[in-house]
Amino acid sequence: MKDVNLDNLDMLSANILVNLYETHSATSVADNMNIPAPKVSRCLQHARVMFNNPLFIRKKYGLEPNEFTRQLYPIVKELVQCAEHLYQFNEVKGLDYDQPCIIYVSDLLIPHLPQQLSRAICQEHQTISYELRSESVDPLADIDAGILDIAIFTQPSLSRQHQTLRIEQQWPQLEFIALKSLRQLYLVCGEQHPLLQAEINLTSLAAYPYLSAFNLMDKQLRDPFEYYCQQHRLDCQPVVRELAGPELGFHQLYRYLADNNTISLLPYSKVYEQSQLLPGLHVCHLSEQLTEQLYGEQAYPELYLVYARHQQRPQINWLLQEMQLLIRQNVH
Repeated sequence: MKDVNLDNLDMLSANILVNLYETHSATSVADNMNIPAPKVSRCLQHARVMFNNPLFIRKKYGLEPNEFTRQLYPIVKELVQCAEHLYQFNEVKGLDYDQPCIIYVSDLLIPHLPQQLSRAICQEHQTISYELRSESVDPLADIDAGILDIAIFTQPSLSRQHQTLRIEQQWPQLEFIALKSLRQLYLVCGEQHPLLQAEINLTSLAAYPYLSAFNLMDKQLRDPFEYYCQQHRLDCQPVVRELAGPELGFHQLYRYLADNNTISLLPYSKVYEQSQLLPGLHVCHLSEQLTEQLYGEQAYPELYLVYARHQQRPQINWLLQEMQLLIRQNVH
């Protein structure tokens, strides 16, 4: 690829590139962004010239991103999201802000969370700035210390797991709100994984290296699949992560699962609903029967919202309500 002058990358072209990647249709992009179709074509051509790459391949079902665009997409996506944050800041720049509210939430959880939250803030004319984080060595301690304001965790139901009662006993100054029970499981693996050539069951799943990506509140608890394998004496093979952070991001799944050998089970509907954004990976909905079998001797995981009881900032109350609404609407 020739040297790229990023000064020539305008935000409209970047936004169109991201939307084309996600919809595969120039017509859909024009409709969604409310711009003329010829302008979409011109911006796409501008991006092709700038990157000296065709970017997309036209097929009968739409525009298919090539390998270069698959690698480029998460970078440009992040750029577009940053621009949206700047736009939000500019819209309310005349208002007085306190320090930003820090929200800890997994990148695997909600599609387009920054856009949705920023839109809600603007529509409600809230004087709130926020920062999303997906990494923390000890999030509960960070909430107690005021480093984090709100956190969203996955955890077996506190009402059924005796061992998790110690969390509330250890952190009496924190409030735990149950948001949603996660009763679906999604298998994620490489597109050519041999597992897909035969009937899938929990025993066959245990025959392959397993990547745990549950964002568990209590780090002493095991991933539900690892727990099932332990209880039924199946030889689960946990994959050791090499990433510095404790949590996996949505696009980092490819790094571990594209080898057509490793698998993962996730309870987050985002990986299924946006599986087209995970090139090279196959995502399928595990049957209700297998899901019930896996959770037969353990509680279904739930999403919990956690914050400090002594929190005095008035913006937090609005954010608490909005985060609950977004999760209940977008996580299935």
